[in-house]
Amino acid sequence: MYKPDINRLRSLDCRLGWLLIALSVVIPGLSSIAAKPNQERYRPSDFMLKCEMQKSTLYESEPVELDIVLYSPTPDIAGVSEISPVSLKSGEFSFFSKVRNAGGQSVVDIKGERYYRFVVESYIVSMARSGKFSVVGPELEVTVSYPVVVRDPFWGRVQTVENVSFPLEADKCDFKVKDLPRVPKNTVYSGAVGDFTITTDVPPGNIIVNEEATAYVTISGEGWLPDSMLPEYRDAFKTGMKLKSISEERNRYVKDGKLVSELRLECTFIPLQREGVEIGEVSFEFFNPNTGKYQTVSSAPVGVTVKSSTVKREMHPV
Repeated sequence: MYKPDINRLRSLDCRLGWLLIALSVVIPGLSSIAAKPNQERYRPSDFMLKCEMQKSTLYESEPVELDIVLYSPTPDIAGVSEISPVSLKSGEFSFFSKVRNAGGQSVVDIKGERYYRFVVESYIVSMARSGKFSVVGPELEVTVSYPVVVRDPFWGRVQTVENVSFPLEADKCDFKVKDLPRVPKNTVYSGAVGDFTITTDVPPGNIIVNEEATAYVTISGEGWLPDSMLPEYRDAFKTGMKLKSISEERNRYVKDGKLVSELRLECTFIPLQREGVEIGEVSFEFFNPNTGKYQTVSSAPVGVTVKSSTVKREMHPV
């Protein structure tokens, strides 16, 4: 007489039970399972999507952070996807770069109501001209997860989640861009806007008279460096040397919500004597939006130790 394997039947029941739970998500109307919400459902109007800028008034070419922020009455946000992008009502950004590491969640109070604040998109932007502007959009699809209880014929009541999606458009954000102040006399403005430093460095190693050597002039800081901007470097390479050539390397990246710009000049020079060789100051002028003034910074002079070509001779054994 055939005897059923009880363990195999129990395993089959288990797999069928999980299959029916999975089907309840794909086919909500499956008659064998009844879904019962056990949490308050929110309306799309209960959510807010806002454009928020670090400043409502900024200078021409001043980079600022623009955040797209979701305010939700529930922390259970399953996902956000873009329907239409952020844009300007009129005009265009002179610089527009999405920040990869957007994110962050906090709890805030708005008119006595508690909201969960999510930074869903983040950008660094700037404007090339003055005027009044409005950021419009984006429109996003927001997905909220709600806990539900399903009744499974094998396992009874089982808790799972149901995702509900809806479109949400951001409120517009108004801001103003001011002209830069008049450039003072005897100031050669570079076009840079931000807060920068400048340094001159000579790599370690022997520097031989009448042979090529290398120095690096580096400008770095928070703000905008125009692509065509160069500091005045030529007069710095005149004391006991001549400048042969330069090459430039530029880099921009975002750090802690700020645009960081760097310019590195690789300067090839030839020392013409052994004594009194010096790389002089390299100056750079920019507008600092934090102070509202033009500013000049200079690198410190660098003395260069030059050796005779005899250091290159090979030592022969006696």
